[in-house]
Amino acid sequence: MGYSIDDVVILNEEELRDYQMHILDMTKEVVAFFDKNSIEYSLSGGSILGAIRHKGFIPWDDDIDLNMPRKDYDRMLELFDSELGDRYYLQTPKKNPELGLMVTQIRKKGTVARRKYDWNSTECGLSIDIYIIENLFDSKFKRKIQEIFSMGLSFAISSIRFCNNRELPEDIQLLEGRKTKYSKGKIIFGKLLKIIPLKTWIRWCDYWYSKCKDTNTKLVGIPSGRKHFSKEIYKREDICLFRKTTFETEQFNVPLNAESYLTQFYGDYMKIPPKEQREQHIFLELKY
Repeated sequence: MGYSIDDVVILNEEELRDYQMHILDMTKEVVAFFDKNSIEYSLSGGSILGAIRHKGFIPWDDDIDLNMPRKDYDRMLELFDSELGDRYYLQTPKKNPELGLMVTQIRKKGTVARRKYDWNSTECGLSIDIYIIENLFDSKFKRKIQEIFSMGLSFAISSIRFCNNRELPEDIQLLEGRKTKYSKGKIIFGKLLKIIPLKTWIRWCDYWYSKCKDTNTKLVGIPSGRKHFSKEIYKREDICLFRKTTFETEQFNVPLNAESYLTQFYGDYMKIPPKEQREQHIFLELKY
């Protein structure tokens, strides 16, 4: 299926607010499932920023992201289908390697929210992203090895995804505010790496992300996060202990030291960025 710039769906202010409320309703159900089963979670990234700065969604944002320790993520996988499987489904890196993503998504059945990364996927409902909080070795040497393999493998996966998605017009990428360079070198690199199935690269990457099994280390990381392994390293007590805070009409978990997290991630997080610097999340197809 091919898409052009004419297919892009850009929501106006009223439509965006309606979409946000649909995502909020999803999150309420999912969080109730977490709380019922003592599965630890917190808001992540821009959702933490929204909670602290706006007491809800960032006005121009359209998603909710969650962080979850690896042990709780594994428990969620075990229980999900039996408790939420009638209304939602999971897209995980290992289950859906064709997406080329190291992020898990909870998606709502009977809906469509197609974006650039799943432009050729048959299943792409409204989604919540889940990022796994991984244990990092206390040993600097072991942690550096974990970082090298994690970064290298995630780069390989992104190169293959880049190669697979190169048919999507670049002007669609530019609308989101993320400039993409379709270099011949990266396409060639992706083609060479595709000799090994994407599912194998993902299995290797997940192995190194989760290499450290010690749940008492001083540091943790979110290697699948936007800033990747090296810039997603945090003190365990800053991100694995939680407090409730207001998000729209609800009370959701954020890291206990959310302000420290936001400073590390965004710098002066209370400063509102100018309009031209705000990401524009677009859809290729939207039905709910």
